[in-house]
Amino acid sequence: MADTNDTLLLRLASQVKLFTGLPRTALMRLLGRAERVALPANGLFFDQGDPGESFYVLVMGQAVVEVSAGQGWVELTRLRSGDSFGEMTLLDERVRSARVRALEPCVSLYFFGRNLSDTPDIQVVILKNMGRLLAQRLKSSSTEVAALKAALKEAAGTDQQTAEGTEAAARGGPGPEQT
Repeated sequence: MADTNDTLLLRLASQVKLFTGLPRTALMRLLGRAERVALPANGLFFDQGDPGESFYVLVMGQAVVEVSAGQGWVELTRLRSGDSFGEMTLLDERVRSARVRALEPCVSLYFFGRNLSDTPDIQVVILKNMGRLLAQRLKSSSTEVAALKAALKEAAGTDQQTAEGTEAAARGGPGPEQT
């Protein structure tokens, strides 16, 4: 049974972008240090603002990354089997910038950050992959922000034209499209 579990873990790990380039022996050492975490639907892996020194890999289920905005929560992305999350706290001020909530019953692997510093051969590969993943996320976020700003600018322009037309009509003159 242990061989079957090892095979399943290795198959999953091969899908985890954070583990790309790790030799099999290093991957087995890393997986051997992981803890299994099971959560029910709506359970929190962690909350925004929590201290953090760890990351997770979702093995089963679906979760959502959310940030607090105004009176509620805004979904940033959905996580599926093989996705890693929480790794940003290993690089910055060790405070969670978002919460991760299970959308359905989930199982994940939990990796304590200090274990990485004990294994520099693993740490260097994971940090390199982490840099790549964060760069991809930043590019994606930048594209979304640009699209949102363009939509807001367009909406503001339409609102401005509507307001100018309304003012002109009130004065009895031509609107902006009639000049």
